[in-house]
Amino acid sequence: QYTVEVPGITIMRQSNRFFFCGHTSGKVSLRDPRSFAVEHEFDAHSGSLSDLDAHGNLLVTCGFSSRMNGLACDRFLKVYDLRMMRATTPLQVHIDPFFLRFIPTYTSRLAIISQTGQCQFCEPTGLANPADIFHVNTVGPLIMTFDVSASKQALAFGDSEGCVHLWADSPEVTFNAYSRETDFALPCMVDSLPHLDWNQDLVPLSLIPVPLTSDALLSDWPAANSAPAPRRAPPVDPEILRTMKKVGFIGYAPNPRTKLRNQVPAASVSLCGTPGHRNICAGPERFCSSGEHSAVFPGASPLPGPEPPVPEGILPGLRAGLALPHAGPVPRRPLPGLGWAGLPRRVTGTAEEQEWGWAGTWKLLDLSHLASAKPMPPHPQGSNFLRAFRTIPEASALGLILADSDEATGKVNLGRLIQSWNRFILTQLHQETQEQEGPQAYRGAGSSFGSSGDSVIGQLFSCEMENCSMCRCGKETVRVSSTLLFTLSYPESSEKPAKDYEFAQILKRSICLEQNTQAWCENCEKYQPTVQTRNIRCLPDVLVINCEVNSSKEADFWKTQAEV
Repeated sequence: QYTVEVPGITIMRQSNRFFFCGHTSGKVSLRDPRSFAVEHEFDAHSGSLSDLDAHGNLLVTCGFSSRMNGLACDRFLKVYDLRMMRATTPLQVHIDPFFLRFIPTYTSRLAIISQTGQCQFCEPTGLANPADIFHVNTVGPLIMTFDVSASKQALAFGDSEGCVHLWADSPEVTFNAYSRETDFALPCMVDSLPHLDWNQDLVPLSLIPVPLTSDALLSDWPAANSAPAPRRAPPVDPEILRTMKKVGFIGYAPNPRTKLRNQVPAASVSLCGTPGHRNICAGPERFCSSGEHSAVFPGASPLPGPEPPVPEGILPGLRAGLALPHAGPVPRRPLPGLGWAGLPRRVTGTAEEQEWGWAGTWKLLDLSHLASAKPMPPHPQGSNFLRAFRTIPEASALGLILADSDEATGKVNLGRLIQSWNRFILTQLHQETQEQEGPQAYRGAGSSFGSSGDSVIGQLFSCEMENCSMCRCGKETVRVSSTLLFTLSYPESSEKPAKDYEFAQILKRSICLEQNTQAWCENCEKYQPTVQTRNIRCLPDVLVINCEVNSSKEADFWKTQAEV
């Protein structure tokens, strides 16, 4: 809610640059569409203002002038150039104008309507011709309202008796350029839930929808009866560190063949056989979990002993002529507890992490099998892609086009390259989907990269923010923008001992960022130290975060948090 300085605003119009407000005193104020601050003002008519409209760089108004101690309809339309912010030659018409609308089809024609039903079309920069006057057959009543459809193919006149007169240029009229069906609310889906047998133990409870809640769950153990049991990662083999070759932040080393694949020695076996705990016995060879409920995958071997060889046709997605030196065989053991995956659980750090990893691997194998069942199209040539990629100015600005010397010497910062590519591909997909959905997508105001709601990428990844700038003089400026991703910002702390930060705290600090910078202050009329605060209005469906480590301090921060 905004409070205006002078009351009496009766007409409002919006364009990409300004928010126009027409006053009863005959003035037209141009406001910023984000902060609603007055940027310019025109004294259009001496009496009152009846209507206004803007298109491109032109603003046209009609109204009344004070004559002989009264108000008379002004037959001169005031035309203003928004580039120079000054009035141009007025346009004289042959009727008493009361409504104005631009009809930008082939040319920027102007429709001028009087209350008696006369309609005249003319160019705002030319002369009005009396032959271009048409009459709306209202049979007595006055015209009280007038509007043009979004497709500019239909005109609607509303009279004082409640009738609407529709004019069109063809029998088949398209009112909207991109019409869509009305979305109605879905009916209640409670009656369509599947029937569950109470005596069936293997029915997954995930079929029952569970509401999201932040309260304590019934399955949570009290803090006095539970303790976190994190399993620290084993140290890297010294032989791997000795033979490693680094390219950027990625290291390559041959496999010394000292450990088996997908098998990690247990860090603790204190829970094995303890009453009241789940029986998780981890030996030096492999993790082995036993439980009452288990899900057996096709081809799984529940018997102990060596794993059977995997047939070649089981993993079609891992072949395709690609070198995978680190891709090992997938464990084919029965995974306990998967039938009860629908219950919300909070696992601090137990063997369930390994089970969920295996279950996700089987999911990926199923998707690979489905993808390989269809013939794949031939891959495009890499040279064609690079030739088209070098023509994009955003790719060069983000440093995605590498020189041949950098690739040969290996001086490429791969971490920064990955983050820049993430930002580039999201922006490009957002713009491409806007182009497919229509040219109207680039005309929206209120965001830093276009109207985010007009594309699928914007609806999924866009986050609307309020950027607040506070000067030392006390002037506060708030601007609304949108972004597709955030960059993780780490706290700078030299406390001893080191403070334990939760990831949610770091993420909130990165999204709601507060920083000090030099910015121009309109009140002080010079650059001043400004505190800029960023607040989000709502979280997107998919939150994208750039987590690149750019300095040794950030790397030490992660090492410290892992040891706390």
